[in-house]
Amino acid sequence: MKAAVRTGIMGWTISFQKDHPAPSSLSSADHLLRPNEVLLRVKSAAINPVDYKLPRAIGGAVVGLDVSGIVEKTGENATAFRAGDRVFGRAINGKGAPSGSLAEWTVANAEEIAKKPDFLGFDEAAALPTAYLTGVNSLRDAGKVKEGSCVLVIGASGGCGLAGVQLAKALGAGRVVGICSGKNFDFVRTHGGIEELVDYTDDAAVCKFVEENKGKFDCIYDTATGSGKGEDYVSSAIPTLLKKETGEYVHINGKASDWLRKFAGMERERRTLVLTQSKAKSDLELVATLLEATNARPYLNVKDFNEAGVKDAFEQLKARRTKGKIVFNIE
Repeated sequence: MKAAVRTGIMGWTISFQKDHPAPSSLSSADHLLRPNEVLLRVKSAAINPVDYKLPRAIGGAVVGLDVSGIVEKTGENATAFRAGDRVFGRAINGKGAPSGSLAEWTVANAEEIAKKPDFLGFDEAAALPTAYLTGVNSLRDAGKVKEGSCVLVIGASGGCGLAGVQLAKALGAGRVVGICSGKNFDFVRTHGGIEELVDYTDDAAVCKFVEENKGKFDCIYDTATGSGKGEDYVSSAIPTLLKKETGEYVHINGKASDWLRKFAGMERERRTLVLTQSKAKSDLELVATLLEATNARPYLNVKDFNEAGVKDAFEQLKARRTKGKIVFNIE
């Protein structure tokens, strides 16, 4: 089958292959699916920075987590689905390990997928899992965003940032402000539906915004710090924008010391580094409900699934030259 595969000694190189082995459950009359798994014929798949940051030993041979497709077979305990169902979610197998979405076929834990709603196309559905699940876990859970909350989204034009803007609005936030480059203001206004934006390249504008908004925000959702270009909003004046006693600073990237603190249970008070929760079927359903209710959609940058398309997509992702989500049309 066609697949994007981690190659080289550690798997740091991503290569397009036309003849990668398909899941054994595809051709076996004995199924070979774990009881809680489904076999998917992949229609679309999206990529995220984590896909090129993980070695083969952790990320698996086939690249990618975000997937949409059609159920081909089901394990005996995957009773919520049947052959022919249109689904979306994460390509994580029944043992909790990545199975890879950038391929014509993959397997997924039945608790990591949900039925695709009719209002979303396969490309749109594939763009949702990582960015929007991270947003839900960050805003609803860690950030405690609710009706009337005041939310600041840093990196508002990226995949996770735009998702955060849309979800904050859908969760009822009364004020949502985005930080991004001034050249992306129109993009965020069009696809995020907010007017209040701050240009991080304009030092005077940032200083003015900070001075006028100290102590006003319930949640800061930081999708930019630690993402590869030296950004560090955590150490800037931005955290002073939080309400002193209740404000929550939530970020999705961090230094090694940040991750050590998290796994040691020693995170600073009201500062959370978010790791997306597993078995996310119910949250995938919630994301779809929120988007339908607010008429919001992910912004797509669709690529052909071939050698040139895979090369271009990852170069663009690594250079952070993309708006919204990069999605491959697999079939």
